[in-house]
Amino acid sequence: MRRENKLIEINKAQLKKIIIIVSINVLCLIAFFVCLILSNSISVPLRSQQAARAWAGQSGERFAQLSAFFPESSGFNEESVFQLRREIDRALLSASLESAPGRTLYTDAWSAEAGVSVTSERERNPVAVTAVAVGGDFFMFHPLFLRDGNYLTPDDLMKDRVIIDEVLAWRLFGAIRVAGFEISINNKIFQIAGVISRESDFASSEAFTDEFGLFITFDALSAMTEGGAEIRTYEIVMPDPITGFAKRAFTENIGSQRVYIVENSERFSLGNSFARIGSFGRNSMRTDAISLPYWENAARIAEDWLALLLLLSLMFIAFPIICAVIYSVVLIRFGIGQAKGAIIKVIDERNRRDYEKYLSEHGSEPQIYDSDEVVYDVYSDDDIINYEDYGDESIIRLNGHESDNDVIIDDHSDGGTVRDGVTVRNGENGENSVNYNNYNGENVIIYDVYGDEDSDNYEKEDNISPFAKGSDEPDMDDITKDEVMDSIKNDVNDILIFGSSYDPED
Repeated sequence: MRRENKLIEINKAQLKKIIIIVSINVLCLIAFFVCLILSNSISVPLRSQQAARAWAGQSGERFAQLSAFFPESSGFNEESVFQLRREIDRALLSASLESAPGRTLYTDAWSAEAGVSVTSERERNPVAVTAVAVGGDFFMFHPLFLRDGNYLTPDDLMKDRVIIDEVLAWRLFGAIRVAGFEISINNKIFQIAGVISRESDFASSEAFTDEFGLFITFDALSAMTEGGAEIRTYEIVMPDPITGFAKRAFTENIGSQRVYIVENSERFSLGNSFARIGSFGRNSMRTDAISLPYWENAARIAEDWLALLLLLSLMFIAFPIICAVIYSVVLIRFGIGQAKGAIIKVIDERNRRDYEKYLSEHGSEPQIYDSDEVVYDVYSDDDIINYEDYGDESIIRLNGHESDNDVIIDDHSDGGTVRDGVTVRNGENGENSVNYNNYNGENVIIYDVYGDEDSDNYEKEDNISPFAKGSDEPDMDDITKDEVMDSIKNDVNDILIFGSSYDPED
């Protein structure tokens, strides 16, 4: 009873251990998948980092999105953009990359920021706004959600059009659908081309710290700025037939040493997240005088969170992986043990069939003596049973080869020898030797006394009984001969009987 209670306690402890391990694994897996979902929710909404995918469309070609950020007084302007385009065309041509008719291989955009004062007919009090001056195909890189109107495009002939966000629209007009209305920017009249909604993802919300949003053309900002405006951000999407080609060609031809270049199309990759884990804590540090736009700051926030979520994911998945490896090893060892057991079972079954076959053919089990060495074998339905005890003990061998039987009693100390069909009892040093043999129906009987004793030989050939040795008959009467013959026959019969009925336990 005590033993049963102990077993029950052990089983309860093991069950409790299993429940704890399973629960921890389930929680770790849930946390791991939560991290994956959060990672996807962080990177996907940042549409400003997905221009390469949008430009490639369904073509299946490789493109890369790159951004260059310049410090103040860098001197990079629209003339620098035209020069950079020529250099990029040359690099693409040297790589045997040519555009199809009616299509360009790359597209670009540029921007700068400036503080302006905005009023409207309804709002006479100036509203301070940080305006983003854009050029090129800016809204292909930043496809903000339109609430009303249209985007600014490179093909616009009118450079006095603007886009405002819905917050500024409510402030200036108390409404959202205000496309076509006019506002005053630094005392110059501009027409509203469209109204957009700001990005709602957490990274952009953290990065965009201004209250209002306003986008004007770069030409308009240059016209309002003495000496013209300088470009602070340049973005491009270009072919990347092999990894690193686009960034290398862009970096070599940007023409400025004070520039910060980012490959946007790879920043949310697994490899980049691992790299940011290695430099965690230093990723947001900037030692230059470059001011980044809000969308770049949002992307950097997303990168940091992706690196953190990746680190947490690895921590959460580590325990289930370790458990899976341990239990896999246990299962493999269990499978190997089961396989060994199955093999042994097959071998035992085969031996059982062989044994049953032997019994069906012979009717009984073979006689096997219990001793130091026992050998059982089958050679052409003949049985071999060996009983042997070395060290001046007897050897008994029952052998059947081609219907010839050997029965041997041998004492190693007496040096007896045996051949097929022969029974020998041999005594040296004054002992008697008797040899009975049967070869082709010829009987040979030898009685010999060593050591100055008489040797008599009797041999029968062709049914005649001459003596085998010497011409003189031994001095032996008929009665003596009959006694010798009877003694020899009795000895042989005793040996045969002894060899076939010997029981070592007797």
